[in-house]
Amino acid sequence: MTRLSLFGVLCIFLFVCSFLVSGEESVTGEQTPVLSGPGDQEVSDYLNGSINLVAGWNFVSVPRRLANDANTASIFNGLDSAGHSIWTYNQKDGGWNDLTADDKILPLEGYWVYSTTPFRVHLRFSDDPLQVPPVKDMTAGWNMFGFTGNTPASARDSLLSIRNTWTEVIGWDPAIQQFEVTIVNGGSNEQADSRMLEPTRSYWVYVTESCSLASIGA
Repeated sequence: MTRLSLFGVLCIFLFVCSFLVSGEESVTGEQTPVLSGPGDQEVSDYLNGSINLVAGWNFVSVPRRLANDANTASIFNGLDSAGHSIWTYNQKDGGWNDLTADDKILPLEGYWVYSTTPFRVHLRFSDDPLQVPPVKDMTAGWNMFGFTGNTPASARDSLLSIRNTWTEVIGWDPAIQQFEVTIVNGGSNEQADSRMLEPTRSYWVYVTESCSLASIGA
């Protein structure tokens, strides 16, 4: 199967499954708007952050490890997902998984999240000074990965640890609910690998062989 057709199958699978309501413990509950009052103002410092969701599908990640008591899918409590599951994909472990509230939310992992309205997910990061930087193992073919770090970085720099094995990266534009133009390793113009990847977003990457992607954030 070609790279393009495989990617198409994965995307079709995702959006077909998104119409199914998970029978597991609910991750989401009553909906809360992005800014509902003084207590919901955005906080951004070394130990706190947020993911800003738009109405529709969001392809998101956490920039670094979360605190031990705030690192499960329960961070999405309060989100109105209209019954849609939260999905992640791990090719090495057999593909798609829908999350329950107890599942860990990890850096370098990608998550598809549906919201009926704009919504802010608050994050509390680990303050462990001895934590080992995260690494994600990938297998040949399409893999999802979450961007790590708090500031944008080029695809070339973000994927430096797998620079000899990645060929293409595809992001998701939540504003227009469409996939972005493909970034190509060594590409030019619109497909240049100097294009920036963004914090709290996730991406598809095609790799030619098994490899390990290292975090570029703390």
